[in-house]
Amino acid sequence: MNSRRDFLKIGLSSAAVVSLSSSLPSFLSSFALADQIKPSALSNDNVLVVVQLSGGNDGLNTIAPVHHDAYRKARPNLQMKERAIRLNDELSLNPGLGAFKKVFDDGKLAIVNGCGYPNPNRSHFRSMEIWHTANPVESQPTGWLGHYLDHFLRGTDNPVEAMNIGAELPQALVNTGAPVPSIQSIDDFRVRTDPNSPFDAKLEQQIIRDLSEVKNATPALQFLSRQATNAIVSSEQIRRLTAAYKPDAKYPQGALGGQLRLIAQILSAGMGTRLCYCQVGGFDTHANQLYGHEQLLAQVSQAIAAFHEDLTVKGLNDKVAVMCFSEFGRRMAENNSAGTDHGAAGPMFLSGGKVKGGLYGAYPSLTELDSGDLKFTTDFRRVYSTLLDRWLNVDSKVVLGAQYESLAMLDATKATTRPVSGIVAPR
Repeated sequence: MNSRRDFLKIGLSSAAVVSLSSSLPSFLSSFALADQIKPSALSNDNVLVVVQLSGGNDGLNTIAPVHHDAYRKARPNLQMKERAIRLNDELSLNPGLGAFKKVFDDGKLAIVNGCGYPNPNRSHFRSMEIWHTANPVESQPTGWLGHYLDHFLRGTDNPVEAMNIGAELPQALVNTGAPVPSIQSIDDFRVRTDPNSPFDAKLEQQIIRDLSEVKNATPALQFLSRQATNAIVSSEQIRRLTAAYKPDAKYPQGALGGQLRLIAQILSAGMGTRLCYCQVGGFDTHANQLYGHEQLLAQVSQAIAAFHEDLTVKGLNDKVAVMCFSEFGRRMAENNSAGTDHGAAGPMFLSGGKVKGGLYGAYPSLTELDSGDLKFTTDFRRVYSTLLDRWLNVDSKVVLGAQYESLAMLDATKATTRPVSGIVAPR
């Protein structure tokens, strides 16, 4: 490759990009950002933020039945005893979830117990695929949120209606239309030029235009060139829209705090973004779990609580809901390495200004197990269905391929606490 101009020709003629990676020129990696991005009234649209806990979060030590004999017997080294944060007579929060307790007490955190699906798979890859596609029966290339984009948001002329915060696009967002942009900072929208090259952004734009006008340009080359030119214009607008952002909450150190701060910055710009996705890893706790898991949950709860505080001050929290999930739970009994191995059912969380907080779904039985694992009591697609029908205001059956009973987390019905199967009152 002899010149930057040669690179531009090659890139535009063979682009296949799914994320806005800092390792690629911005005009190539963000060609899906089309035309002018105009500020829209965020109050007209509800926003869903998905937080993925990668690795398989241990639900038993997240929402813990600390007083139950079976729990204490199965986890002599991992039980949390007096350090757990009481929710009610039967269940307690992990000590790391102190920030969630305040959100729960404010009635803005819904905890959905026993989430899973029939015939659970304990492979990280396959189980995550099931959660991303909402299809436990067969593999498919596109995700459940991708279906939402394809059926209900495409054609709105807003290239940033969905955003992934991270380096790799999750399967949940894969759709049949333009790729959802993946960013790690606002600077990922910037037109990058080689500091050792005499080319600048204006010249780069002109080169792109020239490529689209060459005599033998293919329709694909012309389209990509047009999109790339518009992306540069859009990136300038995005930076102007987000330049004035200042956080109104103290986000914790760590990856998730930074990701949610970036999402707050994007939403504050009022660009009409309706869907944001981020993830944090480390939940595959096979060894020395107790305090490491607590620290992970502290990061999650503090980051989400700060996010809601930030949006509340900005007047946006009533239009944003955060859903938190993991691909599976852990086994009932601890292993010989003071950790837990891959299991099945676990809790999901939903928080936001319009969420009806409380405990939903039956807690899995601690005495009737499935080969040592908790049996799921709430199909996770009921949570998806609730968000689609009652938050994003679309037909969930179109997205999920079937109808699932909604939960009362997002309507006027108050949450109710169901008894935990096989759990006795504390002594």
